[in-house]
Amino acid sequence: MRAGDLSAVLALQQRCYQSHLIESADALASRQRLSPSTCWVAERDAEMLGYLFAHPWQGEALPALDTPLAVLPEAPDTLFIHDLALHPAARGQRLAPRLIDAVLNQARQHRLHYTRLVAVQDAADFWSRHGYRAYPLPAAKLASYGPGAVGMQRPL
Repeated sequence: MRAGDLSAVLALQQRCYQSHLIESADALASRQRLSPSTCWVAERDAEMLGYLFAHPWQGEALPALDTPLAVLPEAPDTLFIHDLALHPAARGQRLAPRLIDAVLNQARQHRLHYTRLVAVQDAADFWSRHGYRAYPLPAAKLASYGPGAVGMQRPL
């Protein structure tokens, strides 16, 4: 992902998410700027089909939704998958597994121990098919992610 991809990412985000999950350009740009090797796009003929934002993180604490990151942790053990979205017309083309594999390879290269995420909009089954399992997080930490949000992790 390049900084110039952000406008297409924001348009796709609007199409894929409920209003309470829409994040600002500043929040998303901070993740791409701090961890460009773990932020990816899928394109065809210059059209944005999907994206994945991830960044190194420490422990089970969740980064706040729609909050720009100033720095990354000094001693990360986790790759936090912040967001994965696919254009509805691109679903079923195996783009999600390819994006996930790319970011998992980066996490292994950085010698991280886990990937973690918060599944929203009933996506826990999708993530389960990719090797993630629910892990308990305090309800207060999940509140900003909306009803039904599930903390999930996958060891590397």
